[in-house]
Amino acid sequence: MRSTRSRSAPRSAVPLSVAVAVAVVAALANANFLLAPLVGARVDLSVGVISELSVPSEPGSVWFRLGDGTAGALGLLLAVPLWRSASRHARFRAVCLAAFGLGTLVSALVPLTCAPSLGPCPASSAGAELVHDGVSVVATTGAVLGGLELVLRTRGPLRVLALATALVSTGCGLYEVVTFARGGNGGGGDSQRWQVLAVSAWLVLEAVSRRGDRPGRTARGRA
Repeated sequence: MRSTRSRSAPRSAVPLSVAVAVAVVAALANANFLLAPLVGARVDLSVGVISELSVPSEPGSVWFRLGDGTAGALGLLLAVPLWRSASRHARFRAVCLAAFGLGTLVSALVPLTCAPSLGPCPASSAGAELVHDGVSVVATTGAVLGGLELVLRTRGPLRVLALATALVSTGCGLYEVVTFARGGNGGGGDSQRWQVLAVSAWLVLEAVSRRGDRPGRTARGRA
């Protein structure tokens, strides 16, 4: 008699509790704007954008950059076991997480050098702003696509939570695109704060949903 392993089993299993713990830390680090009142940030997030909190000259900016860097690095870490899976859907999830992780990490390494909501910025700040905005778009796109995929993959209460998260993230993203196209700042921090919270929720839900990735029945041996 010869036994075989289930082909659907991941090549590199990671305990669900570990994945969830990593995702929770990433989610909290991603929502670092919540620290703004505690560090005496000058940026008014009803007017300015969240990225302005990371401008090196602003109070507590190192904590915001550290938060983004941590969230990005952990997002990349969460993508690794999914990419090593044989499942095509798991690899798509890995790409979404990697896009979010890489974009967020680079945005921490290349912060804005000026806060436009606090006054005029010199022309020399345009280069950093272009890079920062570009990688932020990559990160947001990965999160939005990952959130939409999560809705299709989950069932029951988890799907309801995933749908709510995806609607907020996608809706805020579209609103920001429209306002940017009209010459605005993406709707300011109000829209961004909701989107960041939705993305943080997606990270946790993505990890929790992995309980369905664990192999159930294995192929039985055949004579």
